[in-house]
Amino acid sequence: MGSLLDRLFEKRDEVGIVDSRLTIKRVYFDRPRWEWRRESTGFSPWLDSRMNPHMVIVGESGSGKSNACRVIVRHLVRKGANVAILDPHNEYAGMAEDMGAKVYDAARNGVNAFELDGKTEREKASEITNMLKKAFRLGEVQGYQLYRGIMCTYARMAGTGRTPNVHDLLYSLKALSSKAGVGESRTLDGITRRLVLLDTGSASRSANMDEVMNGNSVFLLSGLHTGEAQAVYIESFIRKVYGRMLLMRKEDRRAFYVVIDEAEKLGQRSVAGRIAAEGRKYGIGIVAIAQRIKSVDKDIRANSSVILAMCQREPEETNYLANLMSGGNELNRFIEVKKGLRSLGVGRAMVNGSGTGNPCIVSFRLYESRPGLEYEIMKLCETASHEKEVLVAMEKLGFDAESTYVKLADMKRDGTIESYGISCESAYDGKWYVSGNRNSAEHDVCTGVISRHLRSLGMESRMYNNSYGPDVIAYYGRERIAFEYETGSKSIDKTLQMLKFRLNIYPRVTVIVNDAHEKAYDAARMDRVRVMRASEFFRAICAPDVLYVTGA
Repeated sequence: MGSLLDRLFEKRDEVGIVDSRLTIKRVYFDRPRWEWRRESTGFSPWLDSRMNPHMVIVGESGSGKSNACRVIVRHLVRKGANVAILDPHNEYAGMAEDMGAKVYDAARNGVNAFELDGKTEREKASEITNMLKKAFRLGEVQGYQLYRGIMCTYARMAGTGRTPNVHDLLYSLKALSSKAGVGESRTLDGITRRLVLLDTGSASRSANMDEVMNGNSVFLLSGLHTGEAQAVYIESFIRKVYGRMLLMRKEDRRAFYVVIDEAEKLGQRSVAGRIAAEGRKYGIGIVAIAQRIKSVDKDIRANSSVILAMCQREPEETNYLANLMSGGNELNRFIEVKKGLRSLGVGRAMVNGSGTGNPCIVSFRLYESRPGLEYEIMKLCETASHEKEVLVAMEKLGFDAESTYVKLADMKRDGTIESYGISCESAYDGKWYVSGNRNSAEHDVCTGVISRHLRSLGMESRMYNNSYGPDVIAYYGRERIAFEYETGSKSIDKTLQMLKFRLNIYPRVTVIVNDAHEKAYDAARMDRVRVMRASEFFRAICAPDVLYVTGA
């Protein structure tokens, strides 16, 4: 019987089965007595333009929130809505192919909070300052210095025609610190140490918000390793949606949902609350997922037409949810709702709203999926991967070579991955792919291959590839050796300045240079520094070949 019902509800595109509903048992002295009455009917979210399209899903860890959200999102997409999912733990990656979504790795691309979006520089600087103050809990003095740094960054970038980003802000803060007094310098250095967490490269490449709002997308946030970085990313994204919303005419309304997992990261007074208050007129909805209902922005709670509560054992939270779900001051109704909340198991939820009338208890069907081809390629190519490796890895996952080649071409066309060919008569010759590269494809591919080659020579290595450390650090005995790859685009003066800084920290530095530009780096040949052609390095067969330094 159960399987027959499942097939019936699947055909009708319903996301679960209503197990029981709160109903009046009898009226005693003009006061109703309530009970849970068993049902076996289909359940699907109520989509009614007269009501707010927002939804809150809450429950303790492991209660089935993510699965419920997946089946609801699939239902919304099938009904013609567009969805953007902000995913802190890559739990929704398997949905991307099912819903025809574009996947964004938030650590490498996504949103640049410094884009003006129709605002003046002062307005944007004030907005960014308030957002960062909230995320990092900065005081008023720190906020003022941060505002100064942002305004200096806009002024410095004005002549370049380029939109500034977090990296540019960090440079401005360092410049201000170098000219400041002791107390002011400490304040600026403290701000810099916190904001460096945001300098992942994602702020340099903004997603096209028109494409995002007219399609489906999944933003993978796990590469942003701190809660503050994820909170800033989510808030920046929401602000861009809100800005686009205000430019829309009400007759241009569309069904667009932003799904925010771990919505508690936003705290109170988020811009998401403004969307919850105003978004109905534009067809824009918020789906907020959190462990605790009270951690969700108050405006989102107040304006959500659907509250979906899963298993919750914390007493204060259960009492609050029971009050919210019962929707009245009848003691008997409150008691029965609380009993229902305590009886919930994994995958079951109490739902209030969505046209259900009285609260009901729903068992959600299981969403089964696996990550799609695009996601698997993107994750594999986070560090440089040879074309043959990509084909073999995808074949093991069940994807044929032709599909992989087609997907590689599509991903390269839209900029999700880039490629670079190595040709130096070594084991590394051929085409390499890298996803979300921070620098040029050549630089990031060769940095990855350098780290790989060092490991093949028996040397432990770590790839950093950022402005605050060398491209690769190798460990040889008790020494740490810095490795840098130079494409030839950087001036020799900047290279010498970088080497001087590296030699203050590392006993030896090896500079790997694109073969065509070796002569330009003759000035870098100095004590404790070795300059090698890339072809020479990739053909090295033992560690001393790589580590020998003239004059050492």
